[in-house]
Amino acid sequence: MSTKEAAVKSAPKKEARVTTPPKKFVAKEYRLADDRSGLAFIIKVGREKNLLVFDEEKGVSRPIRHCPNEPTIYADKQSDFALVEPIIFMYGYLSVPREAQITQLFLDAHPDNTANGGTWFEEVNDEKEAEADLIIDDLKIDLYNAVRNKLEEDDGIYELEAVVAVLENNVQEASTMSPKSLKRRIYQEIENNPLYFADDNFKITIFEDDYINRKYFVLRSIKEAIIKKSPNNKSMVWVRDNKTIATAPRGLELVEYFADFLGTEEGMLVAEEIKRRS
Repeated sequence: MSTKEAAVKSAPKKEARVTTPPKKFVAKEYRLADDRSGLAFIIKVGREKNLLVFDEEKGVSRPIRHCPNEPTIYADKQSDFALVEPIIFMYGYLSVPREAQITQLFLDAHPDNTANGGTWFEEVNDEKEAEADLIIDDLKIDLYNAVRNKLEEDDGIYELEAVVAVLENNVQEASTMSPKSLKRRIYQEIENNPLYFADDNFKITIFEDDYINRKYFVLRSIKEAIIKKSPNNKSMVWVRDNKTIATAPRGLELVEYFADFLGTEEGMLVAEEIKRRS
């Protein structure tokens, strides 16, 4: 081996330099998360230093304040010349340019942001929403197919009747509908609210949903005169002796409450008694 080759071999290898790409600043858009829009809506900007957020690095709650002329959103690090400015949503929306980084940071950290557990406003994320729309579209297609396949099964029409009876709160009406009408009514609900027929993982539960099955069971039991609503529509009672089974809390619809009640330990015993009396 030559001296030159030995020198090259023994020379320390240079480590590859890892460069972090510069942060890309972009404009952001925010919107109110409900129907509070109106013409203009003003959110809290921490003027009184009482808008607290949890600082993950320091492990303490710190006040934030919207002061675009300061280099930070934390009030305890702002100068005596900090100028608090309002944040106003117009017609439910707020556009924040890429240059307004303090405003973006403030909104992203704000406790009323839905990303932080709030309920007032959220960042508009077109890419994420497009992905969610595709998931919903696929779910609708799967639900349509599930309904068509169920109708082709022996006695499958009775399961469609059960779903429609729950949707309409009327067993009698569902029992008189044609297969085409039953399918159309379920399709309408799929189009309006497909998540009603799926779990949190978007798994189809339309014909396996415990709540739908319990509510149908309640509606049939009322139709067959085993149980009935009290005159004030607040309690479910036995038809035979008029004894109260359960009373719905104020503000809850009786049949829906009773369907949930049948899923409890006490309610399961009531369901067994209903079956015995049928």
